[in-house]
Amino acid sequence: MRQLLFTLTLLLGLTSFGQNAGGISGSVIDLDSDNQSPLLFATVMIKETGAKVMTDENGHFKFNGIQNGDYTLVCSFTGYATKEVKAKVLKSKDAQIKLYLEPSTLSLDDFALVMAANKKVDSDEKEQANNN
Repeated sequence: MRQLLFTLTLLLGLTSFGQNAGGISGSVIDLDSDNQSPLLFATVMIKETGAKVMTDENGHFKFNGIQNGDYTLVCSFTGYATKEVKAKVLKSKDAQIKLYLEPSTLSLDDFALVMAANKKVDSDEKEQANNN
């Protein structure tokens, strides 16, 4: 009888512990595409915990076993601007998030400035070598 009571108490404790955890799931989408294409293998991180996942072949991601609370998701993908969004995890429910990433741009002015700076460094090094 004592063993049965202990087992029931243990099971009740485990089920109530599991009810405090939820999850965060969603998808990462290319904001610039005409049909809002999913971004495959984008990185999604929970800033507060450091937990990371990558999106699947459909652009979906999922974090399981997340305690109740407010979190910041950080999403990054090569060639796109990094985005941060807030998510709230409630008791035994998944927070559903859609992240829209915008392609980052590098203007020709920025590129020309970098090239000019590199040329200046190269000419300074040559001048210094000739003086020695």
